Amino acid sequence: MDPGAFAVGAPDMAQLLARARVPVTLARGEHDPMNTGEQFTRLGVPAVTLPGLGHNAHVQSPHLSITLLDPHRYTIPASR
Repeated sequence: MDPGAFAVGAPDMAQLLARARVPVTLARGEHDPMNTGEQFTRLGVPAVTLPGLGHNAHVQSPHLSITLLDPHRYTIPASR
């Protein structure tokens, strides 16, 4: 990663979430030092803390992370 990326600054998450056209759920690992569950909760969207994981929860446990998509899975209707 180019270290210059850090010069961009923090994104306005509240504004980005307000403009989202789809449901948003924020997720973090329990041991993520970069953000807290309280910070996520203040953004006003559902927030999930994945137990036992750190900042790269999706790498540490893809199987647990993918369960966040379960409520959005499409079920194919039975043929008539």
